[in-house]
Amino acid sequence: MIGYSVGAGTQHIYKDSKGRIYVNAYVDGTLTDASGSVTVTVTDEAGTTIIDSQTASNESTGVYYYDLGISNTADVKKLYAIWTGTWESVSQKLRTNHEVLGFPLFTEKQARDFDIQQLSSASDYSDAQILEERAKITDLLEQWTGVSWTPKYNRVKTKGELDRMISLPNFHINKLISVKILGETIATTNFEIDNNAGFIYRTDGTFPEPTSEYPLPVIVEYEYGWDYLRNGVDRIALKLLQDRIISSNIPDRATSFNDEVGNISLVTQGGNLKNPTRIPEVNQWIDENSEKVFGV
Repeated sequence: MIGYSVGAGTQHIYKDSKGRIYVNAYVDGTLTDASGSVTVTVTDEAGTTIIDSQTASNESTGVYYYDLGISNTADVKKLYAIWTGTWESVSQKLRTNHEVLGFPLFTEKQARDFDIQQLSSASDYSDAQILEERAKITDLLEQWTGVSWTPKYNRVKTKGELDRMISLPNFHINKLISVKILGETIATTNFEIDNNAGFIYRTDGTFPEPTSEYPLPVIVEYEYGWDYLRNGVDRIALKLLQDRIISSNIPDRATSFNDEVGNISLVTQGGNLKNPTRIPEVNQWIDENSEKVFGV
């Protein structure tokens, strides 16, 4: 049976890079080459094809990649790749998701050098493991605090009320990538952004109400999130990486343990305090930097 995953931690790639994306192909749990070439087609969130049935490179057994090119990473965006090849004598499609972000919260080298270099061994902790966890941590920090700590992409369909302002569902709007109203592309220069509050204002008219043809007549693509590393988020992300990637002989559900010093109480996730992590410093940082709206 075919199985697959995003390869080499390329869930996240970064602006103005060559944008290499990977897929790992498995048959019955073992990395396996296709019989013949593998092609890849990549579309963006709007459904626009940016790579059309191009041949992927075979890096090693069952591992394929394709370089999107600088022109396709100039802006933040969400991308959807379909890799087509023949496994088990049947033409099959492997589907992976990737996202172009502004910058990484930390590099592989910073991860290996952090603290007392617990992650220095590349044989114990591969680059791919570190990059995969970095992607998860980037998304978790946004979930926990209500704000992205690196520029990200969003595409929103919404409606107006015949006034000049609409509200977008993210804080810290950095720029508008595109705006369509009633099917017509409107120049982004015709809008002003209230960066922190998530409001945009139209200077050449109003935002229309729904119609039968356009029930959600306004489509906005935009970049949001802090556009520089701030408030020690890199340290917090690195501490989370160590906690998530290094094995421990203390059970995950333990609330305390005994050693030569005595009984030591542990912070646990959830519970009455609703701690998002097991690390007091990280929990305090999340609380201090949260911008979540109450009840969301």
